[in-house]
This record gives sequence, C-alpha cells and structure tokens, in this order.
Amino acid sequence: MSGALTTTGGFAIDGMQGAMNLAKAMASAKMVPQHLQGSPGDCLMVIEQAMRWQMSPFAVAQATAVVRGKMCFEGKLVAAAIQTSGILEGRLRYDFEGAGDKRKVICSGQIRGEAKERSVEVTLESAKTNNEWWTKTPDQMLTYHSARVWARRHAPEVMLGVYSPDEFDEPRNQRQAIDVTPDAHVIPEPPPQRELTEEERHERYVTLYTNRANACANTECCDGLWKAWDEKIDQAREMGKPIPAKTVDAVRNIISERTEAFREEAYTNAPVDEVPA
Repeated sequence: MSGALTTTGGFAIDGMQGAMNLAKAMASAKMVPQHLQGSPGDCLMVIEQAMRWQMSPFAVAQATAVVRGKMCFEGKLVAAAIQTSGILEGRLRYDFEGAGDKRKVICSGQIRGEAKERSVEVTLESAKTNNEWWTKTPDQMLTYHSARVWARRHAPEVMLGVYSPDEFDEPRNQRQAIDVTPDAHVIPEPPPQRELTEEERHERYVTLYTNRANACANTECCDGLWKAWDEKIDQAREMGKPIPAKTVDAVRNIISERTEAFREEAYTNAPVDEVPA
C-alpha cells in the first residue's frame, strides 16, 4: 500500500493514508460485523486482504469472524477468492463419490499455462468437525474445504495467512491417528520420549520441514510436502493435539517460499519468447 492509487471492488484507495481513512470509516459503520466496529486496525487487515483479492472491502468484512484471536474468512469467500484470483484456467471442478462417512470429493483445477489439471481428494470422514453445517450440508462443506486444500497445496500465494472458522473447530472424535505419509528421502521424525512443549513442537516441525523443503529438487516434491503437512494437521487435530496456528503458518510459509523459488527459477530461465509480457 504505497502512494499508488489502487482500485479494489469498486473502491479507489490512494495509498496507506487512503486505506487508513477507509478503515476508520468502516470501523464507524453500524452495519459491519461487531468485531470490526470501533477497530480501524482490524478493518485495515480486512481492507488489505480485499485488495489482494480485488474484492469490495465491505463485502469481505461481512464474511469474517474472529476465532481464537485469528481473523477468519467464511468458506464461500475463500472459494470465491480462488476463482477470482486469475490463477485458474476455467473453474474448479468437484466430483463426488460414495456415501455416508465414506463420501468424498475430488477437487480439480487447471492452472493457467499448464496442460494438466491438479487435483486433491478430501473425505467426509477426515474433514468433518462438530460444526452443525457438516451434518446439514455435507457436500457444500466438502466443496469449501476441498477448495481451500487445493489452493493451499497448488496456489499458496492466494491463501497465505487466510483461515476459515471450521479450521478451528474441534474434531468430531478423538480417534488415534497414524502418520502413513511416504517419505523416502528423509528419515522419519522419531517419537518424543516425553510430552513436548508448544515451543518445542514448533521448533521440531519448522526444522523438519525446512530440511525437507531444502531437499526438494522440483515443484512436484513441494506438492508432496503440501500433502504431507495437510495430513499432519488433520491427524494432530484428530488426536486432540492440534498444531498451533503459528506453527501451521510457519511451515506453510517454508513450503510456499521453496515452491516460489522453483517457479521464479523456471520463469527466469525460460526462453524470452515463452515469458509472458
């Protein structure tokens, strides 16, 4: 937010001062959610996110909530942000299979400039929380959830720092989970001999995934890390020991930075006639 004029969702924002003025106006509005009223700083966070997504700040504000001190965005808004980000060729596609807890959705999308679709698979059994909407509209919730998983894995630049409220819901049950993520090039993390503190868990995950990311030689390897980390997050929740948001963000940033490094290298080394204007 420099001095340049930025247009987002019908608003023209003139640099940081313009954004602050809009934040103050938003904070004074009676029709914005209560958690934003009287808080220009929180409103500024919403405006900044709206600018990234090229959406109306007030429309984005209506789809926010605060959960455990985190600004969260409704699943339908996150799905819309992915669709309007410009990264997709066409739209995300959702293919459903099975019934009951075995119900699953395969979310597929084609990134611009690529010949093949990228897909993720999400099962109701692994994704469902105690949120009542998972019982009322399971397919809709699976759609939102799979879109978020797809973006975190294949387009992290759209999702950095963005959470939806159901990511903070308690797991539906506390069944024991086993990490079966294949990882041929890294020695598996040894089980701790004692209960680790939150900070020790943070350092362990950051060190582990930093080493794994550094060992990657291409974006396909990074895709594998996204899948492994998403599964680790789900497993930790199911075991009743959710990974703190600080750690989730830190590891996602590590993988994202490594992925972006490969993409930047590919862009830099591409022939001149293959580099978009």
